[in-house]
Amino acid sequence: MDNSVNKLPARESMTVEFKSDRSGFPDDDLVGALICLANTKGGELWLGVEDDGMPSGLHTSHNDLFGLSDLIASKTTPPLSVTVTLQIFSGIEVARIVVPKSNSLIATVDGVCLRRRLKHDGTPECITVDNE
Repeated sequence: MDNSVNKLPARESMTVEFKSDRSGFPDDDLVGALICLANTKGGELWLGVEDDGMPSGLHTSHNDLFGLSDLIASKTTPPLSVTVTLQIFSGIEVARIVVPKSNSLIATVDGVCLRRRLKHDGTPECITVDNE
């Protein structure tokens, strides 16, 4: 795993998502957030980063970053291929998960299909694809 980014984005956007992992971010929620990005423009999810952009670290359940990409592929259909890298900010380890824009809709194996949109206040959210 490389540590080549060296800088966190300033805030969340259509292509950037922060997820706190202090208590162990649930895997199903992580998969949902990643398909949401893939079904829109692609982008990156920073696991171990608070909504305000401050790194808080990875939960021990997510220490195996290689296993994370396998988990994501196994819980999505068609399988979503992501790139996971370890990033370190002031000694705090976080995971940068890069998600490509998908050419076809991706869903969870349970049939949940999400996309990203901006709310009225300019902050991003995930909604079901059929919820227009």
